[in-house]
Amino acid sequence: MAVLPDHLRPGLRVVFCGTAPGLVSAARGHYYAGPGNAFWSLLHEAGFTPVRLEPDADSSLPDLGIGLT
Repeated sequence: MAVLPDHLRPGLRVVFCGTAPGLVSAARGHYYAGPGNAFWSLLHEAGFTPVRLEPDADSSLPDLGIGLT
């Protein structure tokens, strides 16, 4: 089973915890990278990010107070 790196640090506002990456995410090495995955759009629409980010920006989320594991 593929494991993606945690993107965490102290003081985050929210941490999203997944169970196992999908095939596309595992192959690309980024969270929620599948073409049908709505995570990045919903993250922006919910006001967590100032713009819609792409999966390859996952490591920048802690700068916005968001963690992934």
